[in-house]
Amino acid sequence: MEITLNGEVKKVESENIYDLIKSLDLDSDGVVILHNDEVIKKELWSRSNLNLKDSVEVLYFVSGG
Repeated sequence: MEITLNGEVKKVESENIYDLIKSLDLDSDGVVILHNDEVIKKELWSRSNLNLKDSVEVLYFVSGG
């Protein structure tokens, strides 16, 4: 299925946000997910189903000094 991931149209096989993060081999620590402009709590990733033409933004928070 095609979704927009960080502003780019991508074909993915993932059924939900959790599977998408795993398939992208991303470290889930310090990551915030916007799914169709809504922040999705980490504990809800596996229940947040992806649909054709959905928009997903993966944001990383980095501390520094």
